[in-house]
Amino acid sequence: MINYFNEAILVMNELYGKDIPMSLATVNDDKANIRVVDVYYKENAFYATTYALSNKMKEILKNPNVALNHNLFVAHGIGKNIGNPLDKQNSELREELKKAFVTFYDKHVNEQDENTCILKVSLIDALVFANDYKYFINFEEQTATREKCVVDIVF
Repeated sequence: MINYFNEAILVMNELYGKDIPMSLATVNDDKANIRVVDVYYKENAFYATTYALSNKMKEILKNPNVALNHNLFVAHGIGKNIGNPLDKQNSELREELKKAFVTFYDKHVNEQDENTCILKVSLIDALVFANDYKYFINFEEQTATREKCVVDIVF
């Protein structure tokens, strides 16, 4: 069987290597919660700027398993607070996020607040539709399959 992982990663970069509003699902005890967040894809993970005291971050702290959705795209991953954008280890990522989120970053991201943070969702798997194919990506094993699939849903 052919491994389409590298091709699928190119598709991920093309589709999601920019500001994309996505639904993020978390779990609070026995209830699922979903909300839209702006995310940016890079190296098998999605990143969002957020607030450590928000409900989503409290829920991720208790249960880091999350799901993401955008149109037909769906992914599962592990969420983690990787610190404030001004933290030394985030300096390069901060610059990328400022560019990706240029329409709102300077207006809505208060880096001086210690509770402002970057959410990293390390991807486990994803289903991606592009170029008349659907890709099933396993990020942990770095494998992907590809099937012909013409999407005729109007978004």
